[in-house]
Amino acid sequence: MALQEEIKSKKCYPPFGPLSLGIKAGDFICLSATLPLDCKTGKVESDDFRTQAEMCLRNLDALLKASGLTSAYVLKTTVYITDMNNYDILNEVYAEHFEKPYPARAVIGVQSLPKNAQISIEAYAVDTRALEVIIASEESCCSGKSCGVQNDQ
Repeated sequence: MALQEEIKSKKCYPPFGPLSLGIKAGDFICLSATLPLDCKTGKVESDDFRTQAEMCLRNLDALLKASGLTSAYVLKTTVYITDMNNYDILNEVYAEHFEKPYPARAVIGVQSLPKNAQISIEAYAVDTRALEVIIASEESCCSGKSCGVQNDQ
């Protein structure tokens, strides 16, 4: 039995090179730095930074969805950009995509990225759905209505 499971999605470009776009180990999800590549052509389809940032996040979402999650489960991202002058645009796109509390994030300026992309985003997520069910059942039980246990809070 493998401890790691590869995450793939038909709605995200295939990996090029010796890597997995995503790996799931237990409840931990590690997503490689996605590029703003169209899933059908495997190419960067726009020179516009905003469009590229949005495409990176769509590709991340496709991988998260393939593992049954949404961006709400993302704990940390690392964003690589080739021009720090696009930092404000990145913040706008990021705020439109993620909800508070936003994931922890690092933004790193780099000289270049594969396929002449201007941005690449990696993410780490944790599948907490089983824990959410346990907490919900404990809250239901501890309300005193379901099991007779009184909650002292």
